[in-house]
Amino acid sequence: MQSTRLEAAVIRRRLTTRRLGRSLHLFEELASTNATAFTLAGSGAAHGTAVLAEAQTAGKGRLGRQWISPPHLNIYCSVILDNPNISHHVSWIPLVTGLALAEATRRACGIDISLKWPNDLLYVDKKIGGIICESASQGSQISTCVVGFGVNVNCRETDFPDELRALATSCFQATRQCHDRNDLIVDMFNRLESWYDCVEAERFDHVRQSYAASCVTLGREVQVVRVEGETIHGTAVDIGRDGALLVSTVRKGRPHTLEIRTGDVQHLR
Repeated sequence: MQSTRLEAAVIRRRLTTRRLGRSLHLFEELASTNATAFTLAGSGAAHGTAVLAEAQTAGKGRLGRQWISPPHLNIYCSVILDNPNISHHVSWIPLVTGLALAEATRRACGIDISLKWPNDLLYVDKKIGGIICESASQGSQISTCVVGFGVNVNCRETDFPDELRALATSCFQATRQCHDRNDLIVDMFNRLESWYDCVEAERFDHVRQSYAASCVTLGREVQVVRVEGETIHGTAVDIGRDGALLVSTVRKGRPHTLEIRTGDVQHLR
């Protein structure tokens, strides 16, 4: 199966953004777009600078998991976010990124994409995309945030290792059509800037309501494994005012609502 190659000039020409993606670095192969974006940020790259790769040799997802990155089929991208208020807004970045990616993929491919808090895009309960948000600090303040994302666009089932075929899917598998990745990344960048503007304007109620409307984690029984090792069982009931997942559980025989900001969330059937 042939896939349209990414073309930086085509992407720049179609963008309607003010800054996001205007400085665009496209590579045939990288170890990791996030690692390259951090290197560029350290050299003074501007807010909105984007890194795209046709393939990654060491792509990663949340919690250090490997992100499978076959060449010329999917989207592997990282964006540098560098503004004075990033420390106050960073918890919203993976959520609005998910919103933008889901909207763009729905429009381009005509499939119903849903969101799993906080970093996954799903199609019929299979993972079709993921987000990783990493930051660098100066003292107690976050100075730079890099948000990386991967979306499975034109890969077939055989492009996934055996252990992932029941868990992951792609736009091609959902539609049996090959999709233009240049068109898709342009729409993603345009929508990303719009949603980041909402966060900068502190329109958190709008963001929260929009995310909740697409989030299939809400209403589900979940298991949350926190970073410190604690395991929580409960029902995901809402998104908090800072983007936290609110989980209703029972502690010492009494109802209790926990605010989950980090951890591995699993949907229980």
